[in-house]
Amino acid sequence: MKLFRYLIPACIAALVMGACAKPDEEFVHDDPTISAIYISPAFSDVPATVSGQIDQQTGKILFSISKSLQSYFDIRQVKVRANVGYDVRITPSLSGIKNLEEEYAITVTATQTGRSKNYTLRAYNDVN
Repeated sequence: MKLFRYLIPACIAALVMGACAKPDEEFVHDDPTISAIYISPAFSDVPATVSGQIDQQTGKILFSISKSLQSYFDIRQVKVRANVGYDVRITPSLSGIKNLEEEYAITVTATQTGRSKNYTLRAYNDVN
């Protein structure tokens, strides 16, 4: 019985001391860049996709639509998909149908730090 009297407080003390361990440092998601971006025709039965050429320095993203795909694409009606980091917000949203005949400006913001990067998207029909 005396053993339990000393053993129980020793176990509780060991648990309390183990619970005081320093927590791991939290990873901060602060990357507001687009790693890849794609467009597809909004109203086509053909699953065509064109990837954008991203210039990270200037923020310009160009979609060159080859002659073989031009019959499926109307650059005034495309769907846009982008690969971005975790916990990032794109404004205005890329959901819905976009007109990329003219430059379309977006801002990518890392919500944890507030860091942001501006991009402009534009599609064009390649003449070659």
